Amino acid sequence: MAGALTLWASAFVGIRSALHDFTPGPMALLRFTVASLGLLALWLVSTRLRRERLRLPARRDIPLLLLCALLLIVIYNLGVNFGEQTVSPGTASFLVGQVPVFSIMLAAAILRERVAVVGWIGVGVGIVGTVVMLFADQAGLSVNIGTIYVLAAAIAESLYFVLSKPLLTRYSSMELNLYVTIPGTLMMLPFAGDLTHQLASATTPNLLILVYLGIFPAAVAYLLWNYALARLDVSASTSALYALPLITILISLAFLHELPSLLGLVGGVISLIGAALVNNRRARAARADGVCDIP
Repeated sequence: MAGALTLWASAFVGIRSALHDFTPGPMALLRFTVASLGLLALWLVSTRLRRERLRLPARRDIPLLLLCALLLIVIYNLGVNFGEQTVSPGTASFLVGQVPVFSIMLAAAILRERVAVVGWIGVGVGIVGTVVMLFADQAGLSVNIGTIYVLAAAIAESLYFVLSKPLLTRYSSMELNLYVTIPGTLMMLPFAGDLTHQLASATTPNLLILVYLGIFPAAVAYLLWNYALARLDVSASTSALYALPLITILISLAFLHELPSLLGLVGGVISLIGAALVNNRRARAARADGVCDIP
């Protein structure tokens, strides 16, 4: 989990840098083409060592796998890429840190799970922090459209966390990674034409950054996260996301010399307090009731 968070934090910084040469869609396509090739290579090595074959997904799971691919690979990554055109890496990671709040709200709405009063107070605090961040990283008090994109990405990721949990009882981390990453990459093929033109003028450093983003924050980090998620409940695993903004800010300061605006920092801290309130309170209630956090 710690490895996945560090790699994801570096992705926010890498995306910000690569946006100098690539637009959001072609960047996502190139990144996950590299990720798909890396996963296939890793799978070939793994199967030869273990002398086993990759199982094809069950027909009943294909619609859910395609939905997970759309949420995690397409919507989440396009949302972050578009958002970081105007949002700093630190503020983007604060917004993604609201995934626990969104997961709780989705579980209450979709799975009819009970949330204590203090939990709903935490939701309110998180929303207040998120509203403050809508005005971050720009002059004046107008809404930064980039924060809307990142919020959409965070909601998509929280849906993925809820929906992928039952799949991890039937598929290994490697299998789920392949079944989600490759279809998600294929869904972004409409950006291939623009990618061809942008590759011709891209600088070598930003090309290398995208190769790094494809291999490590995409392929390796999701593999590590799925491994952790298969062994921990959603509450425990999403709680670890609270550390993501701090790691991102440190990496951003070191490599880009960039910090979130004051509004971004204030809103981010408020939102994380709300996320911690709602997540910890709900986890205690679930254990007291003797039920799983999310089935």
